[in-house]
Amino acid sequence: MMSKQKQCVTCNKSIGILTCNGCEQRFCGKHVVEHRQNLANQLDDIMQDHDLLQQELKRSSDEHILIEKIDQWEMRTIVRIQTAAKNARTELQQKIEVSKKQISKACHDIAANLRSSREADDFSENDLIRWIQQLDKLKLETISQSSIQLIEDEQSVIHLIKIHENKSICKTIVPCHNEFVIQNPTDLSYQEKFSKVIGPGKIIDDGLLAKCTGTDLDYAFVLGQQVYSQDKQTIRFKIGQCKSPYNIFFGCISFQMVENENKIHYYSPLTAGWFGCNEIYQHGAVNYNYKIHGYKSDEIASNDIVQLTFDCSQRQIELFHERTNKRHTLSVNIDEAPLPWKLLLVLNRHNDYVRILPQKN
Repeated sequence: MMSKQKQCVTCNKSIGILTCNGCEQRFCGKHVVEHRQNLANQLDDIMQDHDLLQQELKRSSDEHILIEKIDQWEMRTIVRIQTAAKNARTELQQKIEVSKKQISKACHDIAANLRSSREADDFSENDLIRWIQQLDKLKLETISQSSIQLIEDEQSVIHLIKIHENKSICKTIVPCHNEFVIQNPTDLSYQEKFSKVIGPGKIIDDGLLAKCTGTDLDYAFVLGQQVYSQDKQTIRFKIGQCKSPYNIFFGCISFQMVENENKIHYYSPLTAGWFGCNEIYQHGAVNYNYKIHGYKSDEIASNDIVQLTFDCSQRQIELFHERTNKRHTLSVNIDEAPLPWKLLLVLNRHNDYVRILPQKN
């Protein structure tokens, strides 16, 4: 039986048969040439498609639909920014005018009070201290205008500037660098100490005593070392010396204010506590009517012991006078004075000093 001869796939002839390595089909001499020409034509078509694609890429790089969308977004964003800037300027001007009127009215009220007291010859050291503190506060507000801030809307891809007014200067939480956070209030290794004094004062005796070295018109702002953010902790103080009338401030200040020394003050919006002249300060507002709040500062004298408690869980601070057994509580709005808090002591009488006592077991 004869073996089957190989034939051309095109004409079925078996003369001069060649096999294509690509498609593995068999062709005669005539049709192998045609097959190669077909392959060449297909290659030309592929090259033509490639050239067309290259031309399309070059032509569409500047005409892409997304480019047009970005251009439209840019124009809309510019209009929004211009509108936000215009609104911010208008609102800022209005708030500045309101602030000026409020300060002007406060100055007028103080002037009227001064004149009437002078004419009636009816004033004391407490009145003089209160008027000085009120004027200091107005001076600071005039210079800093700290109640008005520019903030950015961080929810927007484009941070639009807008006007925001509140009693708190800043709501940014500041990391507690190089500070001790009290974990266990009964652990004596975490006893409070004075760590920093701003103004005419000094800290001695390994941070346990703070003393005023300035005149009766200067303020020494003394900060504690600890940071209070949870639970309830108490600090005991002995008032080593205080001139009469008593004029020492005990209270708390939000930690985020500590890094800005120029704005640390007992009447800061981020502060709360008790001062002389029966004054209670709470987020920039003062109340010196002891008939309402019950705090009489002239009951405190040299060698007295007071306790200051930070109750972070209840959002309040407490001042306890051991000799009279009187306790005063002051609520703290954490929207105004965010946690964590620090101790703030203010001295303004020459040689007045306060000592931190060991914690009771």
